[in-house]
Amino acid sequence: MPSSFFFARLVPNRPDFPMSMTPEEQATMRAHGEFLQGQLTAGALVVAGPVLDPKGVFGIAVFEAESMDALNALLERDPARALGRYEVLPMAAASARPAPK
Repeated sequence: MPSSFFFARLVPNRPDFPMSMTPEEQATMRAHGEFLQGQLTAGALVVAGPVLDPKGVFGIAVFEAESMDALNALLERDPARALGRYEVLPMAAASARPAPK
């Protein structure tokens, strides 16, 4: 089955989350970073990072997956699910530059 690209937005449970993380939340976010690094290595993650929106920081990611169901199953394993929610949308098309060597 061909792969598709998906835009994922991780919205934290509170707008001041980056500035008010507890030590436990910081540990969860470290685990989230490790999860994303693993997905990058596996080829499922194209790009990810925080967006510094003045109205509230959120995370974005672009994933490649066989289906929305497959991506949702993958995201269920993300530790950050305990601290926020993902909004996922399919992309009509995607172009990407090759990874730097």
